[in-house]
Amino acid sequence: MRFPLMARTLQTRGRPSSRAGQTLFANTTCPYYLRIGECTSETIVIEIASAESRISDPFFRHGVERVDAKNPAKPQKTADTDGPFTQTDMRVASDWLTCFTVGIRVSCRKPFSLRRLQKMQLFQLPRPTSAIVVLTIAIMLVGCNKTSTTRTTPQRPVRQMNNAIAMGDWAKAMTFVDAAVADQPDSALVLTNAAQVVHQNKQPQRAAELLSKACRVQNFSDPARVHQAVIAMIEVGEFYESISFLEEVVQAQPDQYQSRRLLYDFHAGTDNRLAALRHGKRLIRQRRFDVDLLSSISNTQQRTMDTDPLNEMTSRNPDDKRPLLGSARRDFDEDKYDAAIDTLQEIAKAHPNFLPAQALLARSLAVSDQFDKLQQWAKSQPEAIQDYPDYWLAIGDWARFKKQKRSMARAYWEATRIDPDLTESWQKLGTALRDISNVGASENTIAAIDQRVKLLSRFNQQKKRFERSGSISRQVANEIAKTLDELGRRWEAEAWASVALTLPEDDSVDVEATRKSIVAKLRSDTPWQSTQQAPEFALDLTALSVPAFDNDSPGANILSDSAASDAIAAMPRDGTEDTDLDQFEFQDEAKQRGIAFHGRTSDDLDKPGIMLYQTLGCGGATVDFDRDGWDDLYLVAAGGKPKGMNSDANALMRNLLGQFTDVGELSQADDRGFGQGAAVGDINADGFPDLLVLNYGLNSLFINNGDGTFSRAPNSPTEDKTAWTTSAAIADIDGDAIADCVVTQYCAGLDPITKTCGDEFIRSCSPMAFPALADVFWQGNVDGGLTDRTEQWNAVPDVLGRGLGVVIGSFDELPGLDVIIANDMTNNHYWNQPNKEKSFELVDSAMIRGLGGDDRGSAQGSMGIATGDFDRDGDVDFYITNFFKEYNIYHEQQGPGSWRDMTGSLQLVDPTVELVGFGSEAADLDNDGDLELVVANGHVDMFSRGDEKSVYEHPMQIFSSDKGKTFRPAKLVGDYLQKPHVGRALWTIDANRDGQTDFAVTHQTEPVALLVNQGEPTNHWIGMSLVGRNCDRDAIGATLEIIAGENSWTQQVTAGSGYMCSNEKTLRVGLETYEGDCAVEVRWPDGTKQRFANLKPDSVWLLIQNDEAAFEMH
Repeated sequence: MRFPLMARTLQTRGRPSSRAGQTLFANTTCPYYLRIGECTSETIVIEIASAESRISDPFFRHGVERVDAKNPAKPQKTADTDGPFTQTDMRVASDWLTCFTVGIRVSCRKPFSLRRLQKMQLFQLPRPTSAIVVLTIAIMLVGCNKTSTTRTTPQRPVRQMNNAIAMGDWAKAMTFVDAAVADQPDSALVLTNAAQVVHQNKQPQRAAELLSKACRVQNFSDPARVHQAVIAMIEVGEFYESISFLEEVVQAQPDQYQSRRLLYDFHAGTDNRLAALRHGKRLIRQRRFDVDLLSSISNTQQRTMDTDPLNEMTSRNPDDKRPLLGSARRDFDEDKYDAAIDTLQEIAKAHPNFLPAQALLARSLAVSDQFDKLQQWAKSQPEAIQDYPDYWLAIGDWARFKKQKRSMARAYWEATRIDPDLTESWQKLGTALRDISNVGASENTIAAIDQRVKLLSRFNQQKKRFERSGSISRQVANEIAKTLDELGRRWEAEAWASVALTLPEDDSVDVEATRKSIVAKLRSDTPWQSTQQAPEFALDLTALSVPAFDNDSPGANILSDSAASDAIAAMPRDGTEDTDLDQFEFQDEAKQRGIAFHGRTSDDLDKPGIMLYQTLGCGGATVDFDRDGWDDLYLVAAGGKPKGMNSDANALMRNLLGQFTDVGELSQADDRGFGQGAAVGDINADGFPDLLVLNYGLNSLFINNGDGTFSRAPNSPTEDKTAWTTSAAIADIDGDAIADCVVTQYCAGLDPITKTCGDEFIRSCSPMAFPALADVFWQGNVDGGLTDRTEQWNAVPDVLGRGLGVVIGSFDELPGLDVIIANDMTNNHYWNQPNKEKSFELVDSAMIRGLGGDDRGSAQGSMGIATGDFDRDGDVDFYITNFFKEYNIYHEQQGPGSWRDMTGSLQLVDPTVELVGFGSEAADLDNDGDLELVVANGHVDMFSRGDEKSVYEHPMQIFSSDKGKTFRPAKLVGDYLQKPHVGRALWTIDANRDGQTDFAVTHQTEPVALLVNQGEPTNHWIGMSLVGRNCDRDAIGATLEIIAGENSWTQQVTAGSGYMCSNEKTLRVGLETYEGDCAVEVRWPDGTKQRFANLKPDSVWLLIQNDEAAFEMH
């Protein structure tokens, strides 16, 4: 006879009451089952069922519904519960025992996490309460022992064990465990009860084994028992055993989605992306997804999950080092490559065949340019290592290092085949294909690769913005769905569109139309990645050879011990400590030279709670506005409110023989907008430099009248009073010999002024919390006016940036100017004109050229740009400053228009990763012929993240160079350089006209500094100032080769100087001890070439296009 499941809810206060007041149904036939569970302190759910009901035994059921104490009759439906509620659905986690039952106390449903599992106790049994005793006695009276006949046969061990359990006598119950299990080895219930007993007797390992066996007996049909077994394994640190167990589960029960989701989470949490993808794809296809799954399945750039739970697994099971992979990946993502390598070697030594760690070890060795160690590692790897994209990326980087271009392309291509979602693989493949020919890659295919890189970059940045803005933006979720549709990832696209429909309403976003369009392309057999009309997937590079390490093919030998890891660890790191550091001395002479100016965005920048619009600081420029040969200074101020004209006045500091006087008001250039940066250029080609002031609000263009005064131009390059502009550069972009202008812009609207973030205290929001504002490209007119040509020139990027720094020059050795823009938290932009045959049009190719971010293509919080030929190979390299926990990146030009992140190989990662870099410049500080790097650092606020205390003031840095082959932190002398500062803009000036480079630096919490070079003038130098005739008068893009005896240097005239500033216009080259005459060969922006000879050192020369001789200025 079957009895329906009965559920009764008793309202109590505090502990469960003994006044049940309910008649419990029973049967004369054993067994009956009782469940008692608790979801709140005021509610107990009691359920009784017969054995024939075959209801499972979930101790900690994941996904149970909430039972509200105030309205227990209406449980709340959970996200993973399908269909209407029934009495069976009202089950909560509980203990099922034969006839005699003790309740289990559980908590209501919470989102699953590994941290939650690791904290769960497997069997959590409170002391029996009066209500439990009453209910137990009731079952005894009306259930198993209803008849008065006394049994005379011996009790079976199962019953003896259960009776001892009911009485709470765990020691006695333990004496029956072996016999009970032997008596009923195929009973899941007996095995589970036995597991409970051994767990109570401090044998968690055996409990895990019994629970696993119980699951196998049932062929894993009970998800709750499966989860219980997983918890048991985790309790004893058998985390990877639990992963193998779950793989067994989903193999036997493919539609057990809770277990599959748990398995997916474990794989994703341990950075086994390829294994996670198998299960994540199935969950999404079967519509068993949520936002967390969608975000994690596409996370290819940086680990976002906490590593502490994984580390706890290692502490529970010290012999298993595999969970440390999470910490290694975190260190790898934070550019702590040596720490990552140490951890990975520890894992590899204990688990040599754990290939996810081996692949990441290869990757870490490659990105830190430890190729000798990589070669040693590769000789001992199994062939299966080739199933990991990290492996192919690593040996692709090795081939790049060895200049094996065809093998490099093959390796990167292999990586795209394994995981086509990796931006880095496609980016490096596209770059490699540009340098080789006859491999079957058409221009159409390369263009398709470029487009895929852009789409992947767009998707990653959209997803980052979605997450940073609270994961609630319907608009951004809809944009993500559209981008995924373009990528051919339509199952993900439909899922994101579905998620968007559940987010807060936004009438401006038609999600229904987006989803309808995607669904129309979906069929049951639609592949995860559509390759139709995607020529990049048709590319076949199997004809190219695989990179070979000294003729020893990777994968030739099977790794059988830890010898390779030991050998790698024993090898020395490239480079040695050198205590003989270059020394530079600068003194802040601002006050003694008449400069007393503090351009600040607020009066309270020394206190926590700084708003985003106050974090960028103010900039300035060097400008010889009166053409007397002495560098003057233009300094920008703020302090009022954006959009208004109520800030402190800007200052124009006239340089009179090394002493400065503020003539801002007299010259009528004292703008009062909320100032950010300044740019200098001859807009109207009259021979006098003009000033463009960048504001949060309307910008101001001041035209130099040539008499010491300026006139405000009627049409300044801003039409939006709410526009937040930061930097600008003035140059002839379209080649018509008339100066144009590029203006970088940050966040859109005025919300950054009022919106705050932070739970414990107010602080600035992330820039990603606000929409980006497009940069503007202005075309110069013959009458001196400016016209917005952004759209006509196609200067609208695939992903809008938040521009902070800009430089214009001729960087790729092709005719025409190029524009590089440093963006905050979005990929950088590099604009050029690829097709000279068509009408003027720009293309952003930063990603494919290696300038979009770091070597992995990840966007950084980029700000300053230093430009120069650091390695003296005749082309332009870049140094871009970045945010905290992001190293400043040295981009070395490897070939015309192709750059590589060489920061790691030059040992420049560690010195900058803990600092926030803003302004940066390249200059030869001691005139020894090599460029130094100078960086102004300072944090954006005083808030802290977690346990890390934020340090607001950071030290300035100078890195000396040996022809770009090495960079070393220099020894700094002088009061200013010995102290930390909250630095912002940094630009060059020769304040005392001694032929040595000085600097102006702005700060948040102190006045502007004028750092005068105190070095002894033992070396010689030569300076040059150019004037164009057949090109823009400022000759932006002109390239100079300076020849001094057997040595030569390459310099270029550029516009914009990085972060919110403009450098001095004189180009200066250190000649070391050379005293003879120099020659300068100029390639003008229009392509013509000219040679100027017999130029003596230690002078500044004026070079005018088409003039036969140079003019010595001073």
